[in-house]
Amino acid sequence: MQAVVSLPDNRNGVLKILHNEDRNYYLVGDVMKILGVSRPKAYKVIRALREELISGGKLIEEYPCGRIPKKYFDSRCGIE
Repeated sequence: MQAVVSLPDNRNGVLKILHNEDRNYYLVGDVMKILGVSRPKAYKVIRALREELISGGKLIEEYPCGRIPKKYFDSRCGIE
């Protein structure tokens, strides 16, 4: 016999809604706010940092684009 888990109808299959402080990565909007740069520049920063992580073997290429791990971003940008 299998257990059936029912989700509330209003959640559309979402198990948990993540807020900024719950995530372990930054999105492009977060980078824009932190660095005070435009969207294209924020994407360039994320791409450059992702390439560093991928070439160093610390991140797989399949990691979603437009996101950067918070710990690495904070350490590279001198944020504590």
